[in-house]
Amino acid sequence: MESPQFSKTVVSKYEGDNVEVEFHKIEFDDKVIINIKIDGAMDSTFDVPMSNKALMAAGDSRVESDLGIEPVVLVGDSGNTKLQIVATQVGKVVATSGRPKNTILSVGSRWFGKGDESSEDDFTKLLFVLENVKKLYSI
Repeated sequence: MESPQFSKTVVSKYEGDNVEVEFHKIEFDDKVIINIKIDGAMDSTFDVPMSNKALMAAGDSRVESDLGIEPVVLVGDSGNTKLQIVATQVGKVVATSGRPKNTILSVGSRWFGKGDESSEDDFTKLLFVLENVKKLYSI
């Protein structure tokens, strides 16, 4: 396994809104920080601890459905279920990356809209985020 880069950045354009999204990962021995800037803004932060189940299943994508990942809102709207789902799914990517670590995730929430409103674009945005987080991990 190759050693992880301390810092890595991926910049992508989301064509649906013509929005530039910067994905930045800073990796330490025991923790990883992932920043997702939407047009330069981040306003919500989550602590995404890795459960023992996730740590034991490192790199095994077959157990991805139940890794026990439960994000905790540090800054932002704790009632926004869209962001909770994004944080959980990013946590699953980290858990199955082969290098699972407790994660601090900061994200621009306005792009996802209010947590109690749905949009046709929500799932596409989630997939866009996950695709680019995987690029940070070279998955």
